[in-house]
Amino acid sequence: MSNDVLSISQHFREYEQPFIQQVLDWVKQADDDYRLILTRFLNPREQYILQTLINRQSGLRSYLYGGVDGAESQRAIIAPEVFEVKQEDFEIGLLTVQYPKKFATLHHSTILGSLMHLGISRDVLGDILFDNEETNWQIIVDQKMLAYIQQTVTKVGRVAVNLKAQSLSEALPVLTNWQEQFALMSSLRLDVVISSIFQLSRSDTKTLIESGQVHVNWMLAQKANLEIAVNDLISVRKHGRAQIKSLDGRSKKDKLKAIVNVVQR
Repeated sequence: MSNDVLSISQHFREYEQPFIQQVLDWVKQADDDYRLILTRFLNPREQYILQTLINRQSGLRSYLYGGVDGAESQRAIIAPEVFEVKQEDFEIGLLTVQYPKKFATLHHSTILGSLMHLGISRDVLGDILFDNEETNWQIIVDQKMLAYIQQTVTKVGRVAVNLKAQSLSEALPVLTNWQEQFALMSSLRLDVVISSIFQLSRSDTKTLIESGQVHVNWMLAQKANLEIAVNDLISVRKHGRAQIKSLDGRSKKDKLKAIVNVVQR
């Protein structure tokens, strides 16, 4: 493994080190065994870290795919440069949620909550897809878990459902409802970022964080001073989601200039 790969890993945050070590282990397996390594579903920040490390590793390449163009959650393949990687190598399945649409309404949060309640790990699930009317729903999953999820999930909330396996060619398109905006921030502390993006007071932001209503990269965040980085995905209950896409220096008043993708609720 190159010294460059090891040195760049030191520039990431402390709590990201276990994932970085996992990536380095994957790199070693792919390199030593000269074979393809398939990962679990990764969030955008993990994808960024993985690609940053792989791009500095001679002889290997990384590939990302989430079952549909524009997917937020994606699996990665790490493989020697000469390997030809195919779509089926990602082992991704698709389940369509069948339910009585005339009498019931489903939501992203209730579908995900029902899956989590049954003890299904988040990293075997990809995106949850839906149409403009939010009446048609699909779940992208690890192919090896498809049958288990199909047999286990019979209800979403109080609504009886049937999960039908379908080809990825029948997947709904990802709805791109992100809106790009410019933001000035005094720092990249979690409370500062949320306050700047959603126009909330620092005290209200702190309350949201401490009451467990904020997630960063799908993990509960309860520290206001958590340092946010590019590609971190922030979810704030009842307010929306945000992701810093790039930083462009500082303003004349020494504030960070950021380009942010936001979905308001």
